[in-house]
Amino acid sequence: MEEASCKSLPAKEKQDYPVRRFFVGAMAACVLLWPALYNGYPTIFSDTGGYLLTGKFFLALPPFRAPGYALFTRLASVGISGWFTVVVQAAMVVYVLYQACDYLVEGDRKLADLYFLGSFAVLTALTSLPWLVSLLMPDVFAGVLFLSAFLVVFAEELRPTQRIALAAIFAVSAAAHASLLPIGVLFAVTLIFLRLFRRPAHALPSARSALGWLLVPILAAGIGTAALNRQMGLGFQLSPSRNSFLMARLFGDGLASDFLHANCPTPNFISCQYLSQLPQTQEEFLFQHPLYPELKGHEDEMEAVVSGTIRAYPVRFLKSSIKETALQLASLRTGDEIRSYGAREWNSNVIPLVFPGDFQAFLEGRQYRDHLTPAADASAALDTTVFWLSVATSLLLAWAGRFGRINLFFYAAAAFLLINAAVCATFAGVFDRYQGRVAWIMPFCLTAYVCCLAREWKNSEAKVLPEMEELEAPVE
Repeated sequence: MEEASCKSLPAKEKQDYPVRRFFVGAMAACVLLWPALYNGYPTIFSDTGGYLLTGKFFLALPPFRAPGYALFTRLASVGISGWFTVVVQAAMVVYVLYQACDYLVEGDRKLADLYFLGSFAVLTALTSLPWLVSLLMPDVFAGVLFLSAFLVVFAEELRPTQRIALAAIFAVSAAAHASLLPIGVLFAVTLIFLRLFRRPAHALPSARSALGWLLVPILAAGIGTAALNRQMGLGFQLSPSRNSFLMARLFGDGLASDFLHANCPTPNFISCQYLSQLPQTQEEFLFQHPLYPELKGHEDEMEAVVSGTIRAYPVRFLKSSIKETALQLASLRTGDEIRSYGAREWNSNVIPLVFPGDFQAFLEGRQYRDHLTPAADASAALDTTVFWLSVATSLLLAWAGRFGRINLFFYAAAAFLLINAAVCATFAGVFDRYQGRVAWIMPFCLTAYVCCLAREWKNSEAKVLPEMEELEAPVE
């Protein structure tokens, strides 16, 4: 009986383990949605209505954004409620976090579960992650992209089904927002370089395999985005509004205004008609100034102004991009979507069209009544402090060089934060929400260091106790 019991125990553990993980994951997903639960409805941003309308009716609304998240809202919500969308977002985040915990503790299941619970508590209470998960916007997919891409390259112990799932999540993430596809491409190149430098020469086939796992999701995201744009009558292209956002950024820097003052009225530009009152900021160009509506359908002029400005002032553009990148790296206050929300009437008209059953809950939410900003501000102060402490502490621990896997993860995270800041600042300008969407990665990295330090301390204690007992034993 004793022998039979010992043989049957591992099988029982194998059966209980997935059930236990599913239950813990489901509870974690619910806790991760605390901002939405506190608000009484998923939080929204000024762009939310555009994504929901595009997903529901397949309408192309300027400025044209990546249709990937619009399609995601349509499928995840089942056409019923925005709650289903944020629940799916939470489930995806929990899944990639579980896989990352398994990798960082090198397959120690018991420790991985403890690490997940500890890191999850930190991320939920002290970072921007729950605010991103609770938001009907694609911002949450930036961090998900990082974890899924990193794992398909470096987590060699993944089963085929897990690797396929992560690759699919990577593809969905890259297609979710216009900035995430170029970020995904640049990060994929960075990961391949890290893989090559980390592995000896005989591991090159593995690097080629990793490249395939990265390229297929990127190609799927790019082709899918272009196909959806063509379906909406925008042509088979990745970003119909690529020049709109960059032109807005150039107006914010003053470069576009200088170019037009130097070249008007020689080119027959519509922009020259507004030479005495050109837009001064990005938001003014996109949402307030009459110039942008008049430029709709004149992509050739926007492209000419953008390319002409960059060619005329390449050094100024480069300096401005570097400066904006540095500013973006430090701009990460949680809740920017709540503070800068300025499309209440627009979203009030969209919600009943897309989710009529949600309209009453939307109107009764704290955000709609301007009662959510204090919570966002309090979280921002705490999250920002935790982020910088995590960066400083992780740098010191990485410098010690004791934990190979976590050091690699930390270097990849630092590179990803830099790529995210550079792409967003260069093509769209500096906004807190762009860096806030990835700031939680650094506290997650620090929790991995703390977990492994605790494991080392525990192992050292386990070795010291028997030695102490031998010393204290009486001599016969």
